[in-house]
Amino acid sequence: MKLYACAMTRDRTDTAQMDKAHIRPYCVVRPNHYCYYPRNIMPEFNRLFLEKVVRVLWRKADACAGRLYPLSDTLASMAARPFELHLELTNLCNADCVFCPYQFQEREVQFMPDEVFQKAVSDYVAIGGGSVGLTPIVGDALIDPKFLERVRYLRSLPQVDRIWLTTNCILLDKFGVEAVLQSGINALNISTAGFDAEMYRRVYRNASYQRMRRNVTELVERNSALGSPVAITIALRPDRPLDAVMADPDFQPILAHKPQLDFTWSFTSANGRITREILPSSMKLRVVNSRPEACVNTYNGPMVLPDGTVMGCSCVAAMDATKDLGIGNIMRSHLAEIWAGEAVRKLRSSFAASSLNSTCAGCDMYRDLEFYRTRAGRRRAKLNQARVEGKVLKTASARRSPFAGG
Repeated sequence: MKLYACAMTRDRTDTAQMDKAHIRPYCVVRPNHYCYYPRNIMPEFNRLFLEKVVRVLWRKADACAGRLYPLSDTLASMAARPFELHLELTNLCNADCVFCPYQFQEREVQFMPDEVFQKAVSDYVAIGGGSVGLTPIVGDALIDPKFLERVRYLRSLPQVDRIWLTTNCILLDKFGVEAVLQSGINALNISTAGFDAEMYRRVYRNASYQRMRRNVTELVERNSALGSPVAITIALRPDRPLDAVMADPDFQPILAHKPQLDFTWSFTSANGRITREILPSSMKLRVVNSRPEACVNTYNGPMVLPDGTVMGCSCVAAMDATKDLGIGNIMRSHLAEIWAGEAVRKLRSSFAASSLNSTCAGCDMYRDLEFYRTRAGRRRAKLNQARVEGKVLKTASARRSPFAGG
């Protein structure tokens, strides 16, 4: 499908001529200025971009109104216990994405032993549980041979709410698409350059494009046939314009099943590891000029590494930063003690002081506390407080909105 540039007109009388050419108005650019597309073309790339812009602007407006509420109460509830638990089942990856700091990882490649997994999960469940993320700091959880077994175990626990994962989907067929869909996982975020073989090799630097494409196609087909039990998001990281990516022939059978779509519009340097020279010219580096308050990641929930180290943050800048962001070890302390401990309190307070560690000081994944000023943030805190009080609660509905970041 070819996407055409818009035609502009200043005069409403031109619409008759446009109609004869099977062209329809898409949007008003400014009074008496209209943007037109051929009738059979849905400007999907524009819709995707505009939806993301609207989400961002709505959240900012919501946060602005939320300044009428005391942020301290919300943060106190979030600090009382981990709202979510992140488990790095392995830090090994089968792709070598041009935008990812995995290519510079110095940490030893490991798989999470059963004793670390069981201790982390049992501690979490004992204090009320909640959602569990299986996305590693770097790596892909589908490489873990026990992935499916561990998802099923998590789902068997009443205290575990949502289970989600970001994956490149290369190894999905190893476990079986239907088995994964029926395992109890709630959300899959598929990280891909798009559905063009040459672009995939350039960006993900992996020769498994056809396998990935088959897996994703079967995933959306079977998910639709089963009544969509899993929220699937295609998270695009292309080096070509979105309109061209959306029009790729291999993408059309996937789009027919209407998965959620998202894209990354700026990329992290991971503390200077990813440079302008490494990235394709179309990929923009994220820039952060100030860090006036604690990062939102320090309140969301900890990341447990395969060796039991508990990290106060799960973003990619934490890849080799156990010295700066390690707040304890799950094999030596209870999760509740670690989350309420001095190390994590010091980490949060250091953002407003001059003692910020070098990892956080150079991190462009920093996000302020805007989310916890929104209604969604206050609802999260209320749910967390209820779990502190011993209530076993589930979120109202499965998360359906894109969450690829960027």
